[in-house]
Amino acid sequence: MNDKTILAVIAVVVAVEIILAAAFVTAFNGQEKESAEPTYTLYIGMNDSVTHEGYDPDVVAPDIDRIVMKYSSGLTRYSANGAWMGDSGEIDYEKNLIYTISGITLDDVKKICDEVKVMLNQSSIMISIFNDPAIFY
Repeated sequence: MNDKTILAVIAVVVAVEIILAAAFVTAFNGQEKESAEPTYTLYIGMNDSVTHEGYDPDVVAPDIDRIVMKYSSGLTRYSANGAWMGDSGEIDYEKNLIYTISGITLDDVKKICDEVKVMLNQSSIMISIFNDPAIFY
């Protein structure tokens, strides 16, 4: 091969690489993964509904995490303090674990709640639904 042929082959290879790189960037640029389902927030109280004794959120969180992960591929968890007006007219306080989950169905959220309610002897778990889909960027 002479020098002109070698330079022509190199030019063609470089051109093909540039075209492939541009096609790859164009195909995947700006295509964030969007969940089709809404985002759910679960407010899980830590007081047993019968004994009114409080569970330690740090102790029960790993068990709740395992339940959540049976139905989802990820979660955000944080601790909070809640309050409501009790039957006695006094303010009742309760520690809470709050889970934000997206990419699952309401049926799966209810399955999570069913299991956690039994585990912590809860009468209810509040579910908040945010209907705009989550975007994973």
